[in-house]
Amino acid sequence: MQGMHGGHRERLRNRIRKYGFESLEEHEKLEYLLYAFVPRRDTNPIAHELLAAFGSFKAVLDAEPEQLASVKGMTENAALFLHTLPAAISSYFIADKKKRLDSPLSSAEYVIALIGGKAEEHCLILYLDDGCHVIKKEDVTSKKNRAVDVDRDVIVAEAVKCNAKFVILGHNHPNGSLKPSYFDIQATNRIVQALGVVNIVLADHLIVSGTEYYSMKINGDLVSPVDLNGSIYQFAEGLVRRENDLNRLQQVKSASEDK
Repeated sequence: MQGMHGGHRERLRNRIRKYGFESLEEHEKLEYLLYAFVPRRDTNPIAHELLAAFGSFKAVLDAEPEQLASVKGMTENAALFLHTLPAAISSYFIADKKKRLDSPLSSAEYVIALIGGKAEEHCLILYLDDGCHVIKKEDVTSKKNRAVDVDRDVIVAEAVKCNAKFVILGHNHPNGSLKPSYFDIQATNRIVQALGVVNIVLADHLIVSGTEYYSMKINGDLVSPVDLNGSIYQFAEGLVRRENDLNRLQQVKSASEDK
């Protein structure tokens, strides 16, 4: 590349070398990413066209390849590259198969890498071995209507099938709110109880949005499962205590929301 465009590209590269990719404006980030796929044209106008069409850098990367390719100056290869970039970044963050999800922070980092930036609501189920390594992960989001539908019995059956010792749930809130609903807490604790029957622990349920997260474990939203090893009377008492704990939890949540 010679002339004005070549000099501009080199100046942009030098800025990245000196200050990092994050120092660039949104249009400059797109402009730079397109260099390899549009080698003989000025990519600055294309970057501005993309932002005008989709509104933001993130929205561009979330767009479908066909939508990207329809923008003036784009090529099919460039569109495919931009579309697959979020998946490539997620793969980078979860590439270490030996990573232990043994804390809310490590678990949240894993969930954020997979669904934190998604534009639609997703729900992940992570099945872990006794060393807190991921055996299997599932995204149970409906591809048809993008609705989240978590089946408690399916989770328990799959956990037993893959010999999991722990399960972690994670879902994203694209609207930015991290607060769980009372339905989220109730449904989660039903899963806690069902897994407890087969001696599997629900380690956490994480709500993520962007790079932020909410841990139900940290915030005391998980109620211990009822012990099944005692008498029928102890079991009944345990159920009553569990319901009382859930009711107190709801009262605390409601009081904090009213403030």
